[in-house]
Amino acid sequence: MKYSLFRFIDVFEAFAIYLICFASNLIFTYVQTLNLEGSFILKSFVESIIDYQLIINILLTFIIIVFHYQFLNRRKTEISCRILVGDTMVNIIILYILNSLAILVFSFLLSLSLNFYLELNVTSNLYLVFIFIIYILISAGQVKKE
Repeated sequence: MKYSLFRFIDVFEAFAIYLICFASNLIFTYVQTLNLEGSFILKSFVESIIDYQLIINILLTFIIIVFHYQFLNRRKTEISCRILVGDTMVNIIILYILNSLAILVFSFLLSLSLNFYLELNVTSNLYLVFIFIIYILISAGQVKKE
């Protein structure tokens, strides 16, 4: 990532945020598979949280939007300087998309291995990956505005 806009701390932050979203989805899926026949109080508590699973996942994905927005606002000057020294906007956007997707794929593969280890359904995390790809493509349009 020598020519990347991402620094180590940015990669770590993005990886952690993606992993939090995947892990929360994994926890919801895992809790749904538990057999809680013994305790009525625990079962009602878990069911009340699972009812809001979609809302919680959507709110957690908004953290990704905020990260990409803040990241690009912090890198406005660097993008302008790269254009001044001869880099093209298309190259900057492509490199940004590729780096973001690499971070996303790495965190997804880690959560996927956890899904296989716990023998859980993978489709819910696939939905999150598609949503995150859309977020990355939308945020790449913001690079052009800077």
